[in-house]
Amino acid sequence: MVEFLFKYSSQTFADSDFILASGWPLWLLFTLGGVCSALVIAALIWKRVSLRWWQLGLLGTLQLLMVALVLFVLWQPALVNERLLPGENAVAIMLDTSSSMALTEGDSTRMEQAQALLAPAALTELAATYTILPYSFADSAEAMTTFTQLPAPGTASNLGQSILQTLRQASSSSLGAVILISDGADNTGTIAQNELNEIAGFGVPIHTVGIGRTAIPEDLELEEVILPTKALAGTTLSARVNIRHDQAGVARVKVYDGDTFLTTTEVQLSAEQNVTTALIDIEVAAPGQLDLRFTLDPINAERVLTNNTRARVVDVPEDKYRILYVEGEPRWEYKFLQRALNEDPSVRLSTLLKVTPNKYYRQGIDDPEQLVDGFPTDRSVLFAYDALIIGSMAVGEFTQAQQEMIRDFVSERGGSLMMLAGLSGLGLGGWGESVVGEVLPSRLSLQDAEFVREQVPVVLTESGRVAPMLKFSDSDTENTKLWSELPAVADYQNIGSLRPAATTLLETTVAGRQQPLLVTQPYGRGQSFILATGGTWRWQMSLPLEDQRHEIFWRQLARNLVTNSPRPFELSATVEKEKIVIQAQLRDPAAEANQGLAITAVASSDSGELINVELLQVAGQPGVYEAAFSPASNGLFSIEAISRKGEELISSTQTATRFEQGMESFSIRQNRALLERVSSVTGGQYWTLDQWSEIAEAISFSAAGITEQQISYLWDAPFFFLLLLLLKIGEWFLRRTWRVI
Repeated sequence: MVEFLFKYSSQTFADSDFILASGWPLWLLFTLGGVCSALVIAALIWKRVSLRWWQLGLLGTLQLLMVALVLFVLWQPALVNERLLPGENAVAIMLDTSSSMALTEGDSTRMEQAQALLAPAALTELAATYTILPYSFADSAEAMTTFTQLPAPGTASNLGQSILQTLRQASSSSLGAVILISDGADNTGTIAQNELNEIAGFGVPIHTVGIGRTAIPEDLELEEVILPTKALAGTTLSARVNIRHDQAGVARVKVYDGDTFLTTTEVQLSAEQNVTTALIDIEVAAPGQLDLRFTLDPINAERVLTNNTRARVVDVPEDKYRILYVEGEPRWEYKFLQRALNEDPSVRLSTLLKVTPNKYYRQGIDDPEQLVDGFPTDRSVLFAYDALIIGSMAVGEFTQAQQEMIRDFVSERGGSLMMLAGLSGLGLGGWGESVVGEVLPSRLSLQDAEFVREQVPVVLTESGRVAPMLKFSDSDTENTKLWSELPAVADYQNIGSLRPAATTLLETTVAGRQQPLLVTQPYGRGQSFILATGGTWRWQMSLPLEDQRHEIFWRQLARNLVTNSPRPFELSATVEKEKIVIQAQLRDPAAEANQGLAITAVASSDSGELINVELLQVAGQPGVYEAAFSPASNGLFSIEAISRKGEELISSTQTATRFEQGMESFSIRQNRALLERVSSVTGGQYWTLDQWSEIAEAISFSAAGITEQQISYLWDAPFFFLLLLLLKIGEWFLRRTWRVI
């Protein structure tokens, strides 16, 4: 209809500028308009005896519109635009040939639908005007001679890099546009912003054609499983599971360790969202490795089942983590905290209790020389611990160098620091004025830093409810109840305003307002905590002897302090783009013992595959060594890394990961948002299959290739003559009705 009335398509109007092509001056147009308006008004005044004023006004409006329309047409309205010069430009067509394009949509596969667009007959209009450059892509782009013979389906998709490769390869041609035909599935997740900026920098519009459904009601997908890569024996591991769905219902997630069934969880899928998140708790019994497999039970009519399973491997180290606890006064909290942690098989607690100005009482030491001079003065000695707890002790008890060591212990070493309330603790101890103050999740101040010996209740916050370290029960309702039944703590301390990254896990109510008790924040490579009470000992004193909640609280909190603490020689393995990437990190790369190291990794799979790789130091990242390899088959890979100097073995460490091909089975819904984003930043458009015939005209308005200016006249468009006719008929009808013809 737009073309019938205005001669040209809406695309032409969108990509053109409006001009008056007669060349006559505008002042003449306005002058003639004024003269004609005066004549119309004079004629109407002459008719004033036979017509009322409102009738005169209506007739005058119609006549003035007719005059304006005639003058407008005489000045020759037109559209001017830049269009690609026929026969002088190329258009690159990128066809997604990854495995996800083999999925069936209706009566045909996605690839068959795409190939129907690229049949010679369907490309006639484009081929007559432009040189067609065929490309296929999956994890990378590949030039082709024709779309009739396609490469084998790719096992991965990398949309951003494939577009960049195509633009670089086709840059030698006068490239006017790129047509990208894809379902938008990208195994890298999305296109990084720096990649998008580089793509947009070529100045070539990319027109994307979406293939496949954006919603598949008959499919469930285990989109993501997030959990730590290591855990401590005797703890509870919390996994966050994301399930993608397009209808409401109930999903059942089962968890296996190898072939051993661990647990099952039912998840209610909401009709108001497409991704539902569930938390699944897994008990970690013994050291070793957890070869976890998360599986979704299929729903009715579900055909793609390979996206219902995700595998994760968790390391459970055998060695104990070390915690140093420094206390400034003998008090109940020190005694009961120590009792709780001494029975924990995963941690080793060493304590320093100040008993006189120059004397410390040491407990939990490995040899007579350990901590003999009190708090460490050597960086390497402090860095040998994984967590540090400081009780009721003023900052003046530490030298400036020791304070800086504490800060670096968190930011560089990656250890955890927890400070406890006390008469000489937190703000009262002057910690807010020290370099350690910047590490803490609260801005401590001497003002309003009162330590109050008053019993107050402890309440879980929303963040605390989901924190594994604060769970007395797997049931959220039962856990909240158990916390609410705890006796009040013996005291509390004001800690001031929280920092932006701080999270409150426990709080209390003082004078009708909420006050934080347990607060944490990340800092550098580590984590800092404030426990604004020194009175949790009342739980142990007030509860029955068999009630273990006080011990459970301190053990889980201590384990959380050390779980993510980097080891001296640490190894990790991740699966990226169908490869296993091995990374080794040295905790103190500047130490003399770590200079000149060579690191070798040996990877062995449960199917018998054995691979040796040499890890190379990563530029710009001291102490980080990396290598990657492509496994020949799926399976669990156990990896051991060995550091050496020449022939001398220095240290070794182990990890494991599971390699599973078939990532194309995930994210099977058309990622329209990603395709639209690519088109938007490059000046192209997103199209559906039904709009294929409109792409040729849209491409012609590209400014990327060799262009010519084109003027499209509008003065003879049917719309103007129809409008003029309607205005005249309207005037005649009114005159006839009022009998003034």
